[in-house]
Amino acid sequence: MTDLFEKMASQAGMADTSKYGLSGDLKKTQYILELLGTPIDANTLKCLLTAGEQGMEMNSYNTDKMAAEEFQAEFQKISPFGITPCLKEADFMVCGTKAILAFIDARGLGYSLSPLNAALVAMQNYWSDIAIKQFAPVAEYLINKEVNGTTGNDAEQLSRLDLYLSALDNQLRNNKYIVCDKYTWADLHWTAYIHLIVVAGHVDLINKHQNVAAWWQKIKTKKSQCGQDLVAYELLPNLDDIKTGRLQSVEIQDY
Repeated sequence: MTDLFEKMASQAGMADTSKYGLSGDLKKTQYILELLGTPIDANTLKCLLTAGEQGMEMNSYNTDKMAAEEFQAEFQKISPFGITPCLKEADFMVCGTKAILAFIDARGLGYSLSPLNAALVAMQNYWSDIAIKQFAPVAEYLINKEVNGTTGNDAEQLSRLDLYLSALDNQLRNNKYIVCDKYTWADLHWTAYIHLIVVAGHVDLINKHQNVAAWWQKIKTKKSQCGQDLVAYELLPNLDDIKTGRLQSVEIQDY
């Protein structure tokens, strides 16, 4: 079942180089992670952000570039229900956003992105749920319209967007990050969706909310929480990356 990852590495021009991790080789303190996802998918972006925050090196491959006949049978072995993204480390493979984020978080070099305080965990999960269940459809609509020319009710979608951003703005009034003064999963989920909205050309809707805009500036410049000289946000694709199917890999230089 590792053949798919090896073929994706070959297609990406990595198979005949000294690039670490293609067969589960160790580099310094970890095995390299390998990710299958797509640059327009917020869940893939969350995997990139988590790997960056936790200092985990990762090769990224775009599943949109998998030719149906060549790759689909092997992908079916890895993910029989078609769930993406998928992650491999050495001989271990797992698919699905929750599973991947939990694995990277546990394997990472920094503190867990979930707070220890029960009340903060509850608030983290509350704001994460709003992002995933309520805000995500708006972000997906806007980025798909920009990239693929899909149609819909702009006025309704933008009104919903403003409603959620207003609530988030109020939440951020007295906090450095969404839940507290520590970066948590809530920040990571919102980052992925707001990034897609900004890439879709709607940064003005972020900037009209003062506290959200200030939080967004912090997110775009904050160094990895595990101490590496890396800004996780810089791993996310721009509009040209999304249109051309380019996913960045995560490489850590300063162990």
